Amino acid sequence: MNKPGESRRTQSVLRGMLLGGLAGALLFGSLAEMQIQRLAAVHAETAADHDTVSGTLSMINMSERRGVVTTDLGKDVAFQIAKPELFLNLSVGQRVTLKLDHQGRAVRVMDNAAPELPPPSRPQ
Repeated sequence: MNKPGESRRTQSVLRGMLLGGLAGALLFGSLAEMQIQRLAAVHAETAADHDTVSGTLSMINMSERRGVVTTDLGKDVAFQIAKPELFLNLSVGQRVTLKLDHQGRAVRVMDNAAPELPPPSRPQ
């Protein structure tokens, strides 16, 4: 037989569990929303706001913070160096792929660009 005190304790425990669960759900939802916003910001930074340029690093001037990449079609693409640390291990003549923002600043450097492949041979 349940005593009146036990019933109140049980109700109190259940109420506490319910409130704790609701608080946890709200906290989780807030954290998830913050993470979604961060991912959206990273995606926006790396998506349409940047142009990708591949070619040979033909000029780099760290004191003036500028450089030039010559594409495979022979077009020179000048860029500004906003983050010098991105270019510490690069040298003229090296094949690179750069992400440039709309102001022509290099915001990302990928020094392991995909090699050019010969055209496919005809089947025999």
